[in-house]
Amino acid sequence: MVARALPATSHTHTSVKKGGHTVNKESIPLNLLWHIDAIIHLYPVTIVTTLDTLGRVNAAPFSLVLPFCSSADNPQMLLIAHTQWHTARNIEATREFVINYPRAEQVQDVVATSRHYPPGLNELEYTAYSTLPSNKVAPPRIAECYQHIECRLAQVLRPSEMQVNFIADVLDVSLDAGVYGLHRDERIRRINPPVYFGADETMHHLFGKIAEVQMVAVPV
Repeated sequence: MVARALPATSHTHTSVKKGGHTVNKESIPLNLLWHIDAIIHLYPVTIVTTLDTLGRVNAAPFSLVLPFCSSADNPQMLLIAHTQWHTARNIEATREFVINYPRAEQVQDVVATSRHYPPGLNELEYTAYSTLPSNKVAPPRIAECYQHIECRLAQVLRPSEMQVNFIADVLDVSLDAGVYGLHRDERIRRINPPVYFGADETMHHLFGKIAEVQMVAVPV
């Protein structure tokens, strides 16, 4: 894929004296995939499971997934996808999906679900993953993932020709038994969540994991 520079972006340098040293900053062009290439973000790692209109399972990795409405009365998630991906087409057709959260030791299987298989082929069959029924929606959960959010489509936004944003109602949240009762820092250690840093120019995906959990109290 060739990056396409956006014409409105300028390339500037800034140098500012701070104490005994100089702070140098450099603006960069906003190219295609700027959000996972130019900017370093810590993205979550998920696998979204859907069904097509024939009931066939599809699974694909997603990192542009986050809570949209935090209200307990109207919990919603936001999923950002390419319009031509099988996941996007399935969600628009069947209106349901499950967000599954894998562990750091499972990233090879996560990447395996990103391969471009023909429509109707279940990517999970090429991984060590297995499925179990969901509580509220038709698409299955992935048994080996530690957390699952079952969603039903509420609204579709189209910010560009290639992008579609799905706002979905949260119908059920489930996770491995015993995890929720742990203190939050212990919960993080138990589930061992990976983080995603995007892909490099050779299309190798860059993952990391949390080596240390630091608790810092808010000053009184």
